[in-house]
Amino acid sequence: MLNKVPMKSIFKIVFASLWVLLLNACDYVDREVVKNYGKEDVAPVDTTVSEDTTEIRIRKILVEDFTGHTCPNCPKAATEIKNLENLYGEKIVAIALHVSATFAEPQPPTYQADYRTTEGTAIDDFFNISSSGLPKGMINRKEIQGSPIVGFQSWGAEVSNSINLPLEAWISMKNTYDAALNKVTTNLKIDFESTINDEIKLCVFLVQDSIISPQKDASAPGGKIINYAHNHMLRKGLTPAFGESIVTNPTATTPEISKSYSLVLSSDNVPENCKIVAYIYKASNYEVIQVQEKHVK
Repeated sequence: MLNKVPMKSIFKIVFASLWVLLLNACDYVDREVVKNYGKEDVAPVDTTVSEDTTEIRIRKILVEDFTGHTCPNCPKAATEIKNLENLYGEKIVAIALHVSATFAEPQPPTYQADYRTTEGTAIDDFFNISSSGLPKGMINRKEIQGSPIVGFQSWGAEVSNSINLPLEAWISMKNTYDAALNKVTTNLKIDFESTINDEIKLCVFLVQDSIISPQKDASAPGGKIINYAHNHMLRKGLTPAFGESIVTNPTATTPEISKSYSLVLSSDNVPENCKIVAYIYKASNYEVIQVQEKHVK
């Protein structure tokens, strides 16, 4: 026959068990307090990283649009770039270079800004583009009938001729923006997919979208748009205008090439509207073989 356990004893057992649990819980809290005692709270660094998490290697096309805010037909070229972006998506990378005294020099009181850059002027002078009138451009700087200069009406055809060519190289890009310093750092990795018998050069530029500023427009009422949105605008070079040499005669077995560049943004560079554009080209004929872009933040 089983002996009955007194009710008082049961209460004692339950109370003792609860006391042990409370002691353990307090001990756990105390250890956490001791572990963190004396440590200062450190505010997280405000940085933003822009990169691809899944990378699909495709051939991308560089469209260089030579333009200016006093060029009345240049908005048509900007519209053509938008059409190409709608058709081909991320395969199109555009840079709008504001060039020349004729088309980009300030003309107060309406056209007060000066969007010309040292790099854009050097490229325009070398290829002798604006002297023949704007809008004009280049598609991967590929020569067509002896010249890389192409009217915007033919950009679509030239993009179509190049966009499905075999991939020759790939550029991976990772951008880090430091808000405290207003500084962007871009880390690039260049990988070659085939043999290229040439010296290869790399250019890296800062471009900016959504710059609201007056623009002449032959098709607009009054011949101008006061609150025109300028996109893809070249703002600054992280390299010289014609870049730097990175390799000669690369092959598919050439080790991956890593490069890093930094730039402190100016007060009129809105980080959210800025991108880094990097492209590689053949030194012998300036033909672009791959281009990449990523947002600053």
